[in-house]
Amino acid sequence: MKIFVTGVSGQLGHDVMNELAKRGYEGIGSDIAPAYAGVQDGSAVTTMPYVAMDITDAKAVHDTLMNIHPDVIVHCAAWTAVDMAEDDDKVAKVRAVNAGGTQNIANAAKELDAKMVYISTDYVFNGQGTAPWQPDCKDYQPLNVYGKTKLEGELAVANTLKK
Repeated sequence: MKIFVTGVSGQLGHDVMNELAKRGYEGIGSDIAPAYAGVQDGSAVTTMPYVAMDITDAKAVHDTLMNIHPDVIVHCAAWTAVDMAEDDDKVAKVRAVNAGGTQNIANAAKELDAKMVYISTDYVFNGQGTAPWQPDCKDYQPLNVYGKTKLEGELAVANTLKK
């Protein structure tokens, strides 16, 4: 099984790639940098196959994924600087990454008939609940740009792919 992972220079993508290696899966990592630019800790991710790809570039996403033809796409790439996402000059970029980039990945997954795993955040909720949210809860109330754009990503996946 061939598994393509976005955002491998970040903490989550880094750990996903290392877990895939431990379990004997073929993992191909991706991020925006021309070469792996994450933590150089000597773990498997630092030597596993890597492909540079800007998730906000629909053509690049399509061409890259059609060429690699993964069975599964684990989408870990995101704008995660929550406070900086609120800066007026960054909102469009945050939306391009978290919503548009996710839509690009979902579109390719649909065309490939590949499984897609999308990692979202509790920021899509308002944080005011008294009990844990149930699976598939739709009581969204994001309070900031980061949460709103991650919710837009969730909806992009839900509206593009079948469960």
